[in-house]
Amino acid sequence: MAKESYTKVGRFGKTHGLNGGIRILVEDAFLDAALEAEVLFAPVDGSPVPYFNEGVLLESPLVIKLEDVDTKEAAKALTGLDILLPADEVEAELGIEDFRLLEGFTVVTETEGEIGPILSVEAYPEQILALVSYQGREVLIPLNETFLQAIDPEAERVEMQLPEGLLDL
Repeated sequence: MAKESYTKVGRFGKTHGLNGGIRILVEDAFLDAALEAEVLFAPVDGSPVPYFNEGVLLESPLVIKLEDVDTKEAAKALTGLDILLPADEVEAELGIEDFRLLEGFTVVTETEGEIGPILSVEAYPEQILALVSYQGREVLIPLNETFLQAIDPEAERVEMQLPEGLLDL
């Protein structure tokens, strides 16, 4: 059986009240996924431990209640820990599967010409990035509407307008 992979979507913040409420700080791109998830995971001793989400207690700041976290002390034990979700849930929320169709396509810019092939598409907090082979090395390029100009499925080309210096990072 394959080991499930997880994506960090935020972290647990301060406790709230005496009955186990805890503030969560979640990246905007993952907010809906985190609030809709029945289970949130936190790394404890190197392994993701499930915590069942009972719902939102307060919207601003965002405070939730977790099952079996019924005291301030129990909530305090989670303070500062990462909030993890299964990677497949996060990727579905971001629409990464649509971008994965671009793997193998060639990135082309008006200024640089042909950059190279998209080796893989990865989800990171706040954005989706293409790992592109460029001049014998790998570079990460954000896949967003600012940079994407056109996609030609027949020619398997992605036309992009990249900011100066991005390929030098």
